[in-house]
Amino acid sequence: MSEARRLVVGVGNPDAGDDGAGIAVVRLLSRRHDCAHLETRVCTGEASALIEAWTGFDDVVIVDSCRGAGPPGSVHTFTPDDLDRYTAVEARRCGSTHSLGVATAIGLARALGPLPSRLVVHAVEGRLFDAGNALSSEVARAVHEVVARLGRRSSEAGPG
Repeated sequence: MSEARRLVVGVGNPDAGDDGAGIAVVRLLSRRHDCAHLETRVCTGEASALIEAWTGFDDVVIVDSCRGAGPPGSVHTFTPDDLDRYTAVEARRCGSTHSLGVATAIGLARALGPLPSRLVVHAVEGRLFDAGNALSSEVARAVHEVVARLGRRSSEAGPG
């Protein structure tokens, strides 16, 4: 039995403060020897680019930033089924400049294919989104938390 192909996609803009959370996660994962089996990619969050990035993978994690759904540094984790339960208002509350891209990509992939058999989104609540800012301290801590979660999951996962 072959192992499921696993991908972590970091979404965002590293030059816009906390909007770079997803990319920071991917960069840290790519340096960890215990996560060498995870493929990583960076994406702006545009729907068709996300679908293209995850095509061919069975197990996908998307890491993005969000705003308005909790205190800075909190991590919201959801699946495509969770998106179905959100109302339009709730979806906008947990939104970033990429939230429509992520949600749209999931909707399009459901309708047209291909949606990975396992897809999880980690949205890191940001505070600073201005150009030229680094990650806020709250988001920097959350980035390390997400990396640790993904590292634990990858070490516990067996063949797909």
